Amino acid sequence: MSIEFFTRLPLHGETQFLPGDPRNRGDWHAGGASTGAVSGFAVGDHFTYIDYLGQIARAAEINGFGGALMVNAPSGEEPWTVCSLLARETRTLKFVTAFQPYHYTPWVAVQQAATYQRASGNRLVWNIINGGSDALQRQVGDLAEHDERYARATEFMDVVKGYWHSEHFHYDGRFYKAECGGLRGPQKKAELPLICTAGSSIAAREFAAKHADFYLMRAEHPDEIAALIADIRQRALTFGRSDIRFGLSIDVIARETEALALAEAKRFFDEGVARGAAKAKAAHEGLRTARKLSYEEDYRPEHDERAFDDFFIYPNVWSGFSHIGIPPGLALVGSYANVVARIREYNALGIDLFFLAGYPHLEEAYRLGEHVLPHFRGERQALSRPVQATAQLRATGA
Repeated sequence: MSIEFFTRLPLHGETQFLPGDPRNRGDWHAGGASTGAVSGFAVGDHFTYIDYLGQIARAAEINGFGGALMVNAPSGEEPWTVCSLLARETRTLKFVTAFQPYHYTPWVAVQQAATYQRASGNRLVWNIINGGSDALQRQVGDLAEHDERYARATEFMDVVKGYWHSEHFHYDGRFYKAECGGLRGPQKKAELPLICTAGSSIAAREFAAKHADFYLMRAEHPDEIAALIADIRQRALTFGRSDIRFGLSIDVIARETEALALAEAKRFFDEGVARGAAKAKAAHEGLRTARKLSYEEDYRPEHDERAFDDFFIYPNVWSGFSHIGIPPGLALVGSYANVVARIREYNALGIDLFFLAGYPHLEEAYRLGEHVLPHFRGERQALSRPVQATAQLRATGA
């Protein structure tokens, strides 16, 4: 089985400490005691947070990561813009931009992507998201219900693929219509971005089964990952697809010894508990509608006193980040050998793509690149769409 590694860029600010800590580079800062690397966001600053993200992107490329995930959060920078800025500062690194179909018409998304692909050498990957919270969707003006958003996204991708592979594409759908449109001329030389998506609802799984090249997951117990993979594969078969692949996002706290890794994880945990981060996280639970993972079901106010060790849901798999409100929530914690072993275990379940990151992202890109990624040199395979799937897209114009 092949394997590939991407990292993640912190578009919302670095998190070496808890969010808002004045020692975090890039955090919004109104003044007072702090490090010299916080962002005041003043126009004309000689060094901005985007420059720091550029450092992380170059470090990821130097250390052998194949790409970087851009998380789309209301409090962060806009992913597609950052991708465009950083593409010219790197040579081979792919960028995964997360966006919602609600924010674009299919034609605008196609034209922007084709332009980006031609300028970057086909280094764009799409992560199609549909919002994890009804409340946040309403804040940005999207009043569609959950399943309605996925129905819209399905049509969006139908039209995107039609435009991409036909100069005379017609479509008459519920949400979108097209009359004889499509990419022409030089833009036709660009590759359709690989499509990623996530989401555990039935609507999300059906959308992934029809349109995704990669279905992305948050880390869970291996048994639950295996069950989810089996379900998505079965759904994909109903669309005549047997080539859907899977990705996993998980943080990493890896050190020379397990004791050192545990000490660093406990530092995060103890600071979070001391500042009441778990209670603050619980207060915002109403802003999410995504399915709770199994380990999250245990996070209730009466469990605030759970100990650090109680958050290991599997050997070296620690859910303490979720308890103190640091997404994506789980981390591989252990020696380099431990971390490599767990990655191999998830890979054997069917995970081809791993999004690995640590805190701070810049330094941890080097740590992972020097001590974890080299163990997989002979097994890695750059992301690409299977030849058969590409031929099928072009043949159907969809």
